[in-house]
Parts: sequence; structure tokens; C-alpha cells
Amino acid sequence: MNALKKFKDFIVDLFGFKKNPKYVRNYFHEANIRSSIYMAAIIIVLEIWMIIRQFVKHVGKFLSYDSVKYKAFHEAGFTKSQFFDYYYNKWGYSGHFEYVFNSISFYLLFIIAAVAVLVYAISFIKKNAYTKTKKYDIASIIVSVLCILWIFMLIPQKIPTDNIGKWTTILMYIAIFVLGVAIFISTMYSSFILKAKNLLSVIVITSFAALCLIFGLKIGYSDFAHTADNLDKYYMITCFLTMVIFVTCLLIWKPYISILMNITIFIIFDYMLQSFDGREFLEGDRVNYITFLVSLTMIAISIYQQRIREANKDMNLEYIANYDELTSINNFHNFCKEILKHQKLDHNSIVGHIYLFLNIENFKTYNDKRTFEFGDGLLKSIGLAIKEEFKDGITARQGDDHFVVFTKNEDLENHINNISEKLRMYDNELKLILKVGSYIPELNEKPNRAVDKARYACGMCKNRFDKNYAIYDYQMDSNYHKRQYIINNLDNAIKNGWIVPYYQPVVFSDTKKLCGVEALVRWIDPTYGFIYPSEFIPVLEDYRLIHKLDSCLWEQVCKDLNESLANNKPIVPVSLNFSRLDFELMDAFAVIDGLIKKYNIDKRFIHVEITESALTDNVSKLNDTINQLRAEGYAVWLDDFGSGYSSLNVLKDYTFDVVKIDMKFLSNFEGNQKAKDILNSVIDLSNKLGMKTLTEGVETAEQAKFLKEIGCLRLQGYLFGKPMPKEELYKTIFDGKLIISEVLEK
Repeated sequence: MNALKKFKDFIVDLFGFKKNPKYVRNYFHEANIRSSIYMAAIIIVLEIWMIIRQFVKHVGKFLSYDSVKYKAFHEAGFTKSQFFDYYYNKWGYSGHFEYVFNSISFYLLFIIAAVAVLVYAISFIKKNAYTKTKKYDIASIIVSVLCILWIFMLIPQKIPTDNIGKWTTILMYIAIFVLGVAIFISTMYSSFILKAKNLLSVIVITSFAALCLIFGLKIGYSDFAHTADNLDKYYMITCFLTMVIFVTCLLIWKPYISILMNITIFIIFDYMLQSFDGREFLEGDRVNYITFLVSLTMIAISIYQQRIREANKDMNLEYIANYDELTSINNFHNFCKEILKHQKLDHNSIVGHIYLFLNIENFKTYNDKRTFEFGDGLLKSIGLAIKEEFKDGITARQGDDHFVVFTKNEDLENHINNISEKLRMYDNELKLILKVGSYIPELNEKPNRAVDKARYACGMCKNRFDKNYAIYDYQMDSNYHKRQYIINNLDNAIKNGWIVPYYQPVVFSDTKKLCGVEALVRWIDPTYGFIYPSEFIPVLEDYRLIHKLDSCLWEQVCKDLNESLANNKPIVPVSLNFSRLDFELMDAFAVIDGLIKKYNIDKRFIHVEITESALTDNVSKLNDTINQLRAEGYAVWLDDFGSGYSSLNVLKDYTFDVVKIDMKFLSNFEGNQKAKDILNSVIDLSNKLGMKTLTEGVETAEQAKFLKEIGCLRLQGYLFGKPMPKEELYKTIFDGKLIISEVLEK
């Protein structure tokens, strides 16, 4: 039973009885169109050669005949003028050239038809590639009209009296008329839906194939007739066989169609030959034709199988390249590509449309609670819901839980509410919220830029339970352009020295003497002036460019230390901030160690600050880097301890030289006994673990006194100095406002 099923599947695949996907059908259709380009070019070359051959043959005969007669007239005493008058009236001078024209008129008609198909096919391929085809369209219209007019010029010619000759001529006229009309309509009405355009193109190549086939039948039958009396005089049957090959290779749809078509063609030709009385139809001829038919059928099957494999392979590759594997809707690349196609064909296609950026808030929590398998199921469901709601638009998954839509700016609230309701129904326990940002694009604006603005608007709704929808407005536009400026000009800022370090003092709690500084980045821009870190750091983190900024700052600090040493100025250790992305986007240890060696700095003057949030990702890799830094002689500090959801596991799993306590602990310090108790406990615990402590954000003498009493070793804050440029720091030291400690490490 299994073997029978396999055999059945083999037959179905071999002869093409299985329905192919739309992509494969379009692939075959375009392949046939491409084949018609080559076939039309071959036909043009062959027919031009035939015209030249006919012209030379007939004109050569006339010139030879004319030369003999003129010599005879000249010897008889007639003038040249008398000779031409006589020849025109007696011998049919103009009639001879009329005969020449009549003999090549079919060839000319065939050339015009082939040119029409060639131009039309090139235009069709270019349109499918969304390329402008105005010049090809004009040429198609001109040649298609010429085809039709040429037919009416030839109809008055004497049509063969025999049935077969008459009907093959009439069928040729019909085929070329249909060809011309189909090309004209398809070109004039390019706004037809794709299905109608494909149907017209099928009519074009089918009528062209029919024209070639009828021409081959006509010539082949004529050859059979002419060879009735003299078998060696003509032998043009190969014209028919050649045309059958052309048609079979041109119209590759399904093998069973090719087989039926070829059998029908040879039955008709067989009937035509048997109906001819002038020459005996030999059985050997039929054997040869059947052999040719079988061979041609195998060629058609071979071409089909090759194309079907290529089509399926291309379909799979295109699917992977253009569609999101999880949700099966467009990926962002294909989303942008589809919009650009419409913009290319019609600049105004964007009018009345809007971009939407959709984000599922709290999705990460859902993944953590329900596992990634359920998270994937949620994304699939919401992706299909978005596609269903915006049937007439273009939808895509940009990545993670982010979706984008390009649609008409109509009934948006209803569509968004429907998707939000499906999201709420998906899980009753966890609060999943749909956040949407929108942007109305300008003409010819690139999709990725427009989506970025919609995403920026969506970001305005983040972590806000009172706002789930935002439209991109003037204020957002101002902020957005500043973000874009930061992204586009980071390299310029690094190159031109707009990125500079500011230094904030760190003092010992007991002596209040300077024991170090923290290097904080500042961007002093020629266009925007002083850009605050809160403006550019989040942007560079979002776009994964923060490592460029950090490595630039580190180098500036090392350069400053080197210059101070060269000028015999006093120096203190500088702490440098390492972000989470620094460890992901570059080899942070290699960069800082290379700078230390480049500027000949003692490692004890560099302290590495790693934020607590960085330790939640890629624990093993970070731990290895921290251990490597400490092993190489760098002091490693834990920065911003207590800034977020602090975990004592951080202190358990990692070893630091200093724990830097976040300034938030000092908020409402005077009236908050809990803050004092927590600070006391954290500092006591750190001391027991062998880690020294530093508290930042110290602004009052009372805070400094308390921290000293509970054992905090270092203090940092506006009480001792704000972040300042290198020159101002040295002025403060030289003025005696800051005194450098005799001992820099305790």
C-alpha cells in the first residue's frame, strides 16, 4: 500500500497534477515571459536573415535578367530610355518587385510580432521589479498597433486557394490580431489587478506561440507539397519541428499540458499530410515524428522539474528573507520593501496613511511567569490579530514584542481596541497592555525613519497606566531630531573633541581630604550647546553605541593623567564607569588595558565602576572579566548599589574593592529613620565582606557626619564639589578648597 502511494505521488509530481502554490505559479509565469524574450529575439534574427535571403535571391534574378535583355536591346540600336519603357510595359518591372514584397511580407509581419512580444516582455519583467517602464510602454503600444495595421494591409493579398493554405493564413492573422490587441490593452491599462495583467500576458505569449506554430505548420506543409515531384529540391520540414520545439519550451506550465499540446499538434500535422494527394506519406515519416514527439515531451518534463525545484527553493529562501518565522507575518525588512514599492510606483500612495508602532507592555514578565513557549504562542496570536484587523494595510513584526503597521488613517481607535481586548483576554492574571505610537508620514519619507518616529511616540506611553496611545507631535519631533542628531554625530563629537570628561571629587569621610575623582562624561556641542548626559546616554544605549562613548571618555581620562604627570601636577585615582553594553559590544578589559599601556599610567590610578544592573546579564562572562581586572591590579567598584531592585546575591556572587551606595538612600534623610538603618546595615555588611564603602549624593554636613559614624570610608556629592572640567579641578586644588590626601588608599 505504501509503495502504491509512493508511485502515485511520483506520477502526480512527474506530470504536474498537483496544484502549485501561488508563488510557484508566478515563478513559472515569469519564466515563460523571460523565455519569450529569447524566443522573440531568435525569431527576429531568423526572419531578418530570411528577408535578406529572399531579397538577394529575387533581386539577383532580376538584375541578371535585366543585364541580358539590355545587352540585346543595345545591340539592336535601342536607347536606355526605350529599354526601360519596354521592360516596364512588357516584362513587368514593378510587378517583379511587388512579387518580392509579397514573398517577404509574412516575414515582416513575423518580425513586427516578435518585436512587439520582445518589448512587452521586457516591460512586464521590469514592472514586476517595480521599475519605471514608460519608454517600453510607448514602444509596446506603437508596435502592437503596427501589428494590427499590417494585418489589414495584407488581407487584400491573394489568399491561397487550397483549404490548408487558406486556413493557416487566416489563423495566422487571427493569432497576430489577438497578440496585438492583448499587448495594447495590457499596456494601456497597467492599473489592472495583477490577476488580469497575468491573464493578458498569458494571452500574449500563447498567441505568439500559436503564431509560431501555425507558421511552422504552413511552411512544413508547403515543404511537403513542394517536394512531391522533386524530393531533393526543398526540405523545410525542419521549420515546423523547430517551431514545435520553440512552443514547447516557451509554454512550460504543467508536463501533462505539454504532452496534450504536443500530441494535438502532431495529430493535426499528421492529418494535414495524409490529406495531401501529391505525395505518398511514408510510415517512416510517422515513426520519425513520434520519436521526435517523445523526445520533446521528455525535454518539457525535464524543464518543468528543474523549474519546480528552483521555484520551491526560491520560495523558501524568499519566505525566510521576508517573513517572520514565529508569527508568519512580514518581517521588518519586507515591510519597508513593500512600502517602498508602492512609493516608487505612486508618490501619493502614502497620502491618508499612518504608521503604527505596537508594543506589548509587561511581556517580559509574562515570559518569565509562563515560559517562552507560552510567550511565543502569545506573539503568534497577537500577530495574526493585528494582520486580521489591518487587512488592507501592511503589517510586520519588528522584533521581540514589537509590531508595526502601515494603514489608512481610518477607524484606528476601533482596530486598536479590538487588539487590546484580545490581549487582555489572553491572560486574566497578568496585566498585558498594548501601547501604540503613531506617526503621519511626509511624502517620500523612508519607512524605517517613519517607524522610528512612531516608536518614539510609543515610548511616551511606557510605564504609564493612564496613557496607551500617543501620536507623534511637534515636541516629540524636536526631541526626536535631537536624538537623531546625537546618533548621527557621535563619531564627529569623538573626532572633534566635543566629548569631554568632568571630574567630581571623592573624599575620605574622616579627613575630608581628596582621595579620588569620578570621571563623568559631558557633550559640549557647537549646535545644541551643553547636551546633558540624561539626553544622550539613554539614546546611545538604545542604539547600542554607548561603548564608543565610554572608550572615548576612558582615553580622554588617560590622556589627562598622562599630561598631568608630564607637567608634574598632582594626580589622584580616577574611577571610570563601565556599562552593561561595554562588556557585550567590545572587549572592555582589552580596551582599558591598552589605554593604560599607551599612556603609561599606573593601574592604581584607575578604578573600574560597574553598575549593579550590568550584573543581571551574562553572569559568568562578567564574573570572569571582573576577576581578570582584579588579577591585573585594577580596583573594581560596584556602582549604584540600591538604585534599583538590589539583590544581596550580588554581594554574595561577586568580589568588589568598593561598594558605591546610591544617592537615593539619602533622599529625605533627616526624617527617614529607615534609610539610616538600611545604610548602617549595608555598610556594616560590606565591611564584614571585606569591601570598602562610598556613598554618593552627600549634600549636607549632617549626612557626612552620620556616614562617618557608621563606618562609610569615602564620600561624594555636591557638599565637596560638583563635576567640573580638569582646569577647574586643579584651580580648586591650588586655591586650597580641596586638599589631596597624603594617603590615597585606606
